[in-house]
Amino acid sequence: MSRILIVGANPFDSGKTHLAIEIGKTLKNAGQSVSYFKPISGHNYWYNHEHTKQCLEMSRLVSKDAKRVKAELDLEIDLYLINPIHSLFVPARIERPLQNLHSSLGLAGANAVLVMQRFSRPVDNGFDTTMLIADYLVEEERVIIGLDEVGKLSHNSSIFTAENLEAFQEFENQYFENYVSKSYAEIEKTAEHIIIESFNDSAWPWENLAEVDHVLVVSPGHIFSYDPERFRKAAFLYHRGRLPIREVSFSRMSDLLKPVNQIEIRPNSQLDCDKLAMIGIECHTGKND
Repeated sequence: MSRILIVGANPFDSGKTHLAIEIGKTLKNAGQSVSYFKPISGHNYWYNHEHTKQCLEMSRLVSKDAKRVKAELDLEIDLYLINPIHSLFVPARIERPLQNLHSSLGLAGANAVLVMQRFSRPVDNGFDTTMLIADYLVEEERVIIGLDEVGKLSHNSSIFTAENLEAFQEFENQYFENYVSKSYAEIEKTAEHIIIESFNDSAWPWENLAEVDHVLVVSPGHIFSYDPERFRKAAFLYHRGRLPIREVSFSRMSDLLKPVNQIEIRPNSQLDCDKLAMIGIECHTGKND
């Protein structure tokens, strides 16, 4: 089995999901089995409202990126397994423009208030899912999401009330590794190649990920490959205190490392086996066997 870790050079819009799809399609076209894993993600109720509507129709809070990859690669695996942890950010109701929200849950001001976070892990009869909800913000109508919508998104979940950011962080610190590791263990059983998409520019997505076979750092127009063991060691070298390993950004450790190889890509370019080989990933078509 081959583990391919994709990391963003930038906090946003590096192109990780597009790269995951292109690698997956290339390997599948070469006759290889492929799966995908995105341990943690989030989306904004307002800025991604079409996706929010789809979540409401499904009565499931899921990742937009994971849903896209699942469809593009025709994966049969459940979205809760592909993406075990997902957050929903919702704009606050304000009385004047640029008003600040007096809550630690306003992580990006009044435009992005952490209202819900889903934790899912596989069990014998399906999934054990817990939904953390800042219910006082919803009940007091301090955010633009309604109680009925929250009810739909938390369908079939255990509910945990979280009144501040510290409550979300405490639950995450206690259960993150368990939920992610158990989900990933099931994913590993499904394919020859596992594409792991990190969160934003996080260098190493979770501590119990012991090793990977390939590390690709993507930025617009470029894919860089790194020695996977040196990359892992650099991430853990910058790991400090009680903060989770995923808080180590690529930018913090990039000066310690040099890319092994790199290729340039165009906005609509497609990968092939020759290009993958240039960044260390072999895919054999089997056509001449």
